[in-house]
Amino acid sequence: MKYILYLILLLSAKALVAQAPGDTATIRQPPVKKIRHTAVKKEIAGTAIPEAKDSLHNNPDTAIAWLTGPFKAGKGILSYRDVLKINPFYNFFALPENLVTEERNTTGKETLFYLLAGLLFFFALIKLLFNRYITNLLGLIFRGSLRQKQIREQLLQTPLPSLFLNIFFVIVAGLYILFLLEYYRMAPHTPFWLLLLYCVVTVGLVYLVKFLILKLTGWVFNMRDAADTYIFIVFLVNKLLAIFLLPLLIVMAFSLPSWTNILLTLSYIMVVLFFAYRYIVSFAPVRREVKVSQFHFFMYLCAFEIIPLLLIYKVLIHFF
Repeated sequence: MKYILYLILLLSAKALVAQAPGDTATIRQPPVKKIRHTAVKKEIAGTAIPEAKDSLHNNPDTAIAWLTGPFKAGKGILSYRDVLKINPFYNFFALPENLVTEERNTTGKETLFYLLAGLLFFFALIKLLFNRYITNLLGLIFRGSLRQKQIREQLLQTPLPSLFLNIFFVIVAGLYILFLLEYYRMAPHTPFWLLLLYCVVTVGLVYLVKFLILKLTGWVFNMRDAADTYIFIVFLVNKLLAIFLLPLLIVMAFSLPSWTNILLTLSYIMVVLFFAYRYIVSFAPVRREVKVSQFHFFMYLCAFEIIPLLLIYKVLIHFF
């Protein structure tokens, strides 16, 4: 049996040797492309530059253009100073140049934008901190007389938001007067901030003097309740006027010039309506305290409301 196995293996080996090469089942692998890396070298003044790497290594044409294009140097040994001189990207040995910068003069409305944004933020802060006061203030216009008296007592018990809204009115009224002066070109050479300061201080002084005169009159004639009622209504209407006038001022500041006449007319109508509302609302409580006719009350309004405004207008025209 052992000899039979040897004989089978011997015959098998001879059969494998006798097979033709074409009959052999071979596994062909795809041909491997050989990437030839061209060593880019150039002698600059006798020194060999090594082969470029990274992107230059994969793109020999770019390397040749980069090496042969910028550097134009002759044969010989170059010093460090010479190498810097032939560098086309950095001009190390040129004369320094003086660059004169001029101050940029702004001609936009950035100052007015930040001022109006500050006024909006100030009113939003008052609304956030004293929301109930603002709600009662706006609702007081549409309430009855009994409810008005109750809300008035609530408003008088919170003097801090009243003070903030009075300051808000003085600034808004001063800005409105500034717009009128600029529209009618009454103060063309006065700086913006200085003119705004004049307007705000003038409005503040007018209402401060008015407040003191009314207080003094009520104390002298023993009519403090009537004076306090009238003062409350005057400053109440002023606060409402400032709240409704601010959006109109924002539109006036950034609208087209063709809209100015329309917006000014709307502002005039708004101011007249608020003054008329103040006259109507203040007449009834004052008449209950003081026996005064409508004619005498109208004469008072002309003497203490209209004439001071006309005098301020006359002074501004003469001064500016």
